[in-house]
Amino acid sequence: MNYPLRDYQREMLDRLQTEWGRHRSVMIQMPTGTGKTVLMAEVIRHWKGNVLVVAHRRELIEQIRHTISDFGIEKEKVRVESIQKLSKADCKSASTLDIVSTLDVVSTPDVAAVPGLVIVDEAHHALAKTYRMLWEWWPQAKFLGLTATPCRLNGAPFTDLFDVLLQSWDIQRFIDKGWLSDFEYVSAAPESLMMKQVGQLRKRGADGDYQTKEMVTVMDVPESIRHLFDTYKAYAWGKKGIVYAIDRQHAQHIAAYYLSQGVRCAVIDSKTPAGERMQIVEAYKNNNAVDVIVNVDIFSEGFDCPEVEFIQLARPTLSLSKYLQQVGRGMRVSEGKSHVLILDQVGLYQTFGLPTDDRDWRMTFLGKVAGKGDPDKEPILIVDDGFGMANPEQQSGGKEQLSTGKEQRALVNLEMVRIKRRGESKRGVEVYLQGGKYGVMNDGKVTCPPQFIHISRLNHGSGYFAIGTYPYAIFHNKQTVIDSQGMDLKASLYGEVTQEGDFFRANDSRGDTIYFDGIGRTAYKVKPKTMTFRHVDLIAKDNGRLMLRRLAAGLMAFDFKKDEILYNDSIVIVRDRLMVKGDKEHIYQVFGYLDNSVLAATNWKRNGFLQIFYDGRLGPRYEKIPDGLKLGPNYKALHLRRAQ
Repeated sequence: MNYPLRDYQREMLDRLQTEWGRHRSVMIQMPTGTGKTVLMAEVIRHWKGNVLVVAHRRELIEQIRHTISDFGIEKEKVRVESIQKLSKADCKSASTLDIVSTLDVVSTPDVAAVPGLVIVDEAHHALAKTYRMLWEWWPQAKFLGLTATPCRLNGAPFTDLFDVLLQSWDIQRFIDKGWLSDFEYVSAAPESLMMKQVGQLRKRGADGDYQTKEMVTVMDVPESIRHLFDTYKAYAWGKKGIVYAIDRQHAQHIAAYYLSQGVRCAVIDSKTPAGERMQIVEAYKNNNAVDVIVNVDIFSEGFDCPEVEFIQLARPTLSLSKYLQQVGRGMRVSEGKSHVLILDQVGLYQTFGLPTDDRDWRMTFLGKVAGKGDPDKEPILIVDDGFGMANPEQQSGGKEQLSTGKEQRALVNLEMVRIKRRGESKRGVEVYLQGGKYGVMNDGKVTCPPQFIHISRLNHGSGYFAIGTYPYAIFHNKQTVIDSQGMDLKASLYGEVTQEGDFFRANDSRGDTIYFDGIGRTAYKVKPKTMTFRHVDLIAKDNGRLMLRRLAAGLMAFDFKKDEILYNDSIVIVRDRLMVKGDKEHIYQVFGYLDNSVLAATNWKRNGFLQIFYDGRLGPRYEKIPDGLKLGPNYKALHLRRAQ
């Protein structure tokens, strides 16, 4: 059997070959479910010589061997071994050939058996001391590391082993292209009891993550396990899925409760015998007797089952890698599967954001950013509000108070909030809640900090996003306009705000009526008359003269007559100010006219010049007016018309 490479896999293969021409050791990042193992097999198939593949768990080893077999690759060419088996080889006194023989890479110790390529699967584990010996044993070999998450909790870089990182598409692009499944995300609310419990976790284990013993004490209790089931019943009843537990005992408690409620459930952990584990997985995949598998770090990596319909996160973590590996198990595409449901019971969204958030893996690869969440930062909650927004207290149903006894044990499934629906890409402008106040994001980047106590959405298509209200104690309920890009226009509006096209009617701080111009960002006592000439918005004064209505209108404070406008289909010039069609942000200062273009200042400090052609194209930039460049005022009449 052969797997035809997808376009992004072919592109990555070409990039890899290029980098191997420059470097010995390359790491590749591709999201979970996008075919790293298939890419690995294709690399092996094209490699001239012996290959050693190293993995850290038996599930990965079996999966890799199966894929390589499907590709028809000769068994003599490649061996797949665990890092545990490799670490048992004593390399202090042994030669490379002895090591190869010890590992049974070939039947006889021949120099041809030395691997020319070593591939490390799930290479984010490769900082361990046991991996470093591979580079020491085979100094002439090429190395390839594959991972979805090139990051470590401690922030250590990978550059001591890998020379360069090749980063693939972001997850949202894979979803848009249909290579990964869309998802729906339901998370514990920031003010919920569960998040208060997570917030109480202070002890850290040797790896820097939450200490298992403390997590169990806080969360492996009947009330929390009942809450897990209530959430599953409310959102995912009848679906096939995976639950991620804290430890073996926690997993067994969860499974026992699910079974008591009629759910076909099984547990897999590190001590589950291989034969039993295989039977459970087969029963799950074939829909025979298991619908839900509760596991402990077994299916974080390497479990390939596209039919997963929900993921339930019941284990807090500070590891970005663990979070993305776990949710990624459900994002493989399967026939008849419209999306995967992620039930985030422990609020990992509030620490790491959505799986589709943009991440600069190069920074984590270099060790400049740790793959570790900050449990003490204020959580961010994206608010799905339709076209109206309540105050925080109304949105959350009131502040929940910690309590004890029966009241605390009476947990019901009301502490979960829907963060993302199927089909939403989380791109564009959206409202978020942090620290009890609202802010605005655009494409996941903050455009307005959390400073509003109230946000009222404006009608879609109005050209503007919302009206934001500042806290009364500081600003006496001053309001502002947020534009379609999520930017605060710094309007000072009071009282009732009424939108009239691009104008907003309200009061000023003294109570007088004003009209705020959303285009020019200027307030008027009387709503001015407006007009558009070509692609430029203008304000018509009572004396028949005009003013420019633009963001940079302060630079056009003078008024002018219509016949002072020169124009064509692409540019408009008023006196010595130039505007290009389609550019609403810039006004250029003209310094001279050429035979086919205009020389203009790139900004108002005049520390640079830009050649702008009469068809609106932007030409080269100059630090100063070039010597020999002939400027003349008469050329403009040859290319521009005068407005009448």
